[in-house]
Amino acid sequence: MLISRLVLGGLLLASSLASHAQATEPAIASKFYVGLGVYSGPYQNLGRTNLLDNQYAVPVQTTLGYQLRPRLAVQLGLTYSGYKSKSEYDYDYTNINNYRVNHTSNSAATVRTVNTSLLVRYTLTRQPAHRFQVDLVGGLMLVHQRIHLISSNFYSYIDYPQAPTTTVENDDSYTYNQLNVNLGPSFRYRFGQRLEAVGDILFNVPVTGNYRRLDSSVALGLRYRFGPS
Repeated sequence: MLISRLVLGGLLLASSLASHAQATEPAIASKFYVGLGVYSGPYQNLGRTNLLDNQYAVPVQTTLGYQLRPRLAVQLGLTYSGYKSKSEYDYDYTNINNYRVNHTSNSAATVRTVNTSLLVRYTLTRQPAHRFQVDLVGGLMLVHQRIHLISSNFYSYIDYPQAPTTTVENDDSYTYNQLNVNLGPSFRYRFGQRLEAVGDILFNVPVTGNYRRLDSSVALGLRYRFGPS
């Protein structure tokens, strides 16, 4: 029910805003804009990836937008992150034959995630000359994640050191896809006619899979406009 209400409310709001923009604003020459920034959200967190190493994940977001009207734009976004994570552990246990066994494991995972979004951006601020602007952003986002996991497991008998060590090697790959509905505010500050800083705070609800919890994402970057001012 939450997903249905959010989708229906977003569609109605977008339809209303588009109709209002067409009815009250004069047509202008369309403009393109491109953006580049950093992103943090579900499946693409900004920060340290593992306690065993010093690697950090920095998801990078690029956007390409088309200004339909002074207060209405549509944009395509692409966010990418990739990192490697390592883990290792060593412990003893007693097997079903009452022998003590030492288990040592080493594993390395390579995680690559791509988010593709199609969003509508409507400007709530009514004074286009102001440097600070507030937008309402909504649309769809597709999450694609691939995990490559390599692990080595070693088993040796503590009670019988002369017994051979058993080694188990694993090499597995997993793919995950999820479609989300996004909706939230965006804040822009213009430095000149073409360059501005943009910050998005979007709330995400999955519409596919078994995962239904409401999440959020944050993006911060710069945007550059092409075409006539």
